[in-house]
Amino acid sequence: MIVNQALPLLGNFDQAVRFDTFMAQALYHPQHGYYSRGEAVFGACGDFITAPELTPLFGHALARGLASVLAALPARRIYEFGAGTGALAHAVLSQLGEDIEAYFIVDLSAGLKTQQSQTLSTLPAHVRAKVQWLSALPDVLDGVVIGNEVLDAMPVRRFRWHEQAIQEAWVVRQGEALTWQWEAAPKDLCDRVMPLAQAHGPWPQGYQSEVCEQAQAWVRTLTARLNGVALMVDYGYHAGLYYHPSRTQGTLRATARHVAHDDFLLNPGQQDLTAHVDFSAMYAALSAAGGQLEGYCTQSGLLRGLGILDMASQWPDWSDPVRGGPARQAVHMLLADHEMGSQFKALVWSRGVELPEDALLLQAAWADDHSGDL
Repeated sequence: MIVNQALPLLGNFDQAVRFDTFMAQALYHPQHGYYSRGEAVFGACGDFITAPELTPLFGHALARGLASVLAALPARRIYEFGAGTGALAHAVLSQLGEDIEAYFIVDLSAGLKTQQSQTLSTLPAHVRAKVQWLSALPDVLDGVVIGNEVLDAMPVRRFRWHEQAIQEAWVVRQGEALTWQWEAAPKDLCDRVMPLAQAHGPWPQGYQSEVCEQAQAWVRTLTARLNGVALMVDYGYHAGLYYHPSRTQGTLRATARHVAHDDFLLNPGQQDLTAHVDFSAMYAALSAAGGQLEGYCTQSGLLRGLGILDMASQWPDWSDPVRGGPARQAVHMLLADHEMGSQFKALVWSRGVELPEDALLLQAAWADDHSGDL
């Protein structure tokens, strides 16, 4: 049993709910959800930091890659999902704002719009005028779709291997506490998990992991509506590593004040919950919707291929041993294998368009080709 503070969300779990329902409520409840409260969750003063907050060079490098494909697309539009503080949007627009028709921010977390608007306020007025906020997935996505750490924040179903059978995690309230309740998995989950056990097992007794049906469904829907290129950057693995027998507790994690831990039921709505991305499942989803894989590589490979080190060398005070230290440290975190460099992957795909083979984005996305793992 995990004891919780007396929070408004507790009343939502008087009846047992599947873990993915719990996770959705904890993250996206319109009043009390982690991303809906309007409080600072990103950056040094929040709970975690993302690549766009580390340095604008991340967004500048992505913009350079996007520019190489925008000219070949039917519409020069960018759709960003899960825009966070607006740091990535600001970095991309500072480079491409003059050359695009519109920049759409698609975000379920309405509470972040004020922060995003403030971040974008330093852009020229005519560039800011191209920014529009959408609360739902558009019917047609003409142009480029981008997302940084979007897929990992989608609710997952959690399971465990128990006596050669699959059980599913549920959550129920007991007084002022939440606790786990394990039940025999229904057929639909067994049909998903048993092939994974056969392909990547044998799993030890008590082995736990996740499947992200919502992320797969989202990628399928996005791809079906896509008339252009999609680029997603996130942390994760291909299925062989994701479901390796040694990964006995899966990839689910909670984060508060930059500390990751495994008290997933603690203080719902007050901490982040994420799971690593199964990129093999994302590839299957985009392929099923008619998408064409254009590249799968590490974040380090993508950014190096897009010339981030050349761009960094032109950064103010880059070579100064003191004043350039923070910028060099930020780029190191983006590229180093033990930091974000290999933990994060870039998945690029297209649908309905012909892209130039020499486009920089496509060349960079094959920089350290991992497509064979998918």
